[in-house]
Amino acid sequence: MSMEKAAPVTSQDQGLQYPLAGREAVNSNILIVHHAIERIGMGKYQWQLLTTCGFGFLIDQMLFVSISILAPTTAKEFGPAHSTLLSAPLYVGLLMGAIAYGALADKVGRRLIWQISIYGVSIVNIFSASATSWTAMNVWMALSGLFGGGNLAIDLAVLSEALPQKWMFLLTGLACVWGLGSAITGLIAWPLVVAFCCPNGATPETCSRSENMGWRYLQIILGGLCLVMSLIRSFVIGMKESPKWLVTKGRIEEAMAAINSISKKNGSDYVMDIDQFSAIPAQSTQKTHWRQDLATLRSFIVSAEKLRLLICLVLLWILVGIAYPTYTLFLSYYLEAHGADLGDGSNYQTYRDWAVSAVVGILGPALSAWMGRPYPVSGVSMVPDDHRGYTPIVFSTEHRGTACGLLLSCGRAASLSAPFIATYGKVDSPVPLFVSCGLYVAIGVAGLLLPLEPSAADFSINDEL
Repeated sequence: MSMEKAAPVTSQDQGLQYPLAGREAVNSNILIVHHAIERIGMGKYQWQLLTTCGFGFLIDQMLFVSISILAPTTAKEFGPAHSTLLSAPLYVGLLMGAIAYGALADKVGRRLIWQISIYGVSIVNIFSASATSWTAMNVWMALSGLFGGGNLAIDLAVLSEALPQKWMFLLTGLACVWGLGSAITGLIAWPLVVAFCCPNGATPETCSRSENMGWRYLQIILGGLCLVMSLIRSFVIGMKESPKWLVTKGRIEEAMAAINSISKKNGSDYVMDIDQFSAIPAQSTQKTHWRQDLATLRSFIVSAEKLRLLICLVLLWILVGIAYPTYTLFLSYYLEAHGADLGDGSNYQTYRDWAVSAVVGILGPALSAWMGRPYPVSGVSMVPDDHRGYTPIVFSTEHRGTACGLLLSCGRAASLSAPFIATYGKVDSPVPLFVSCGLYVAIGVAGLLLPLEPSAADFSINDEL
């Protein structure tokens, strides 16, 4: 088979094109790659990839968690009218990043976007420690969100395309890293805020920069951790471009090379040959870019079952997008206001209690991974992030990055409500925390409505979604 016949038609104006027969050939090639990954099995490459994808979860959670610590501590120094609105620019950045990175991952590839995102977060976090005003803090938070917004979408797409089917439960188990991210941030912040931040009740008149360096140290340390993770991703793991994505772009030889490289790294004797792939016809239907994008969106709702799946997932992401940030944002304020009921209400007690609440969130997703999907999604009081592992495996390779990005952006957009709830509600009231708990119950109901429990038999169906 010559690769001239296997390559899809391209043009300067219209990009990659597939006729109906070409669509069938692409699906066949994706299935061939899938079977190759099954033959190679779980090995060193996947375990290393799992570790580095966990970095994305860590970073995403560090952004969420650190903002709830930064808002009250920086407010003592800068004296804004509404300190709780500091998270608003972060969520705007996260929203834009989720949309942009998800689409770019489908268009230009997973690997490049995967690297850019984590490097950007590390650099912005470190430089945010130089902020000398409330306006500067808002700008840095927006930039941090912009670079970090696509982390989860890309990580989920990359990992779901590299794991053998029976190991897909690790997508759900990876949510443990969210709890770990909370715990790491809380445990780092606890001594820094206690020792190097102004006490509760301080104002700009009584809180100088030199007395409030704790939050700056926190940002530098978190940024440094992100930089270390970036370097590990780039120079230690040696991630290959997703072979499933490569075949959707007609880059058959590159996909074959990637599969053989993974096989070699895993110590497998499997070798893929170019003749295993189906030829992609040279004929092409003529579609403009906007029609291709429209076709991508239409592919999500071409049947009642797919429409139901999409509605349930959108609902899940929106509800979690409201419930989780509202809880996280209010928690530090609530502990600060009510700590005196059970202690002295000091910084030490506030952030000790905060760190403890973060640590206990690590174990839930591990139990979810053991139980399987979608029912742990409904047990959301125990596993609030299982939908993140469920999402990528129900969309096709071609559209997975875009789908994950769009659903993630729904959650980010919903998260924008949290800072305004905190600003115009009573931050020391328990009501928002109870509302968050109620939303988690609603998430459980939505989880029970999910129509699909993906399995090995579903693979060919999913890659037609």
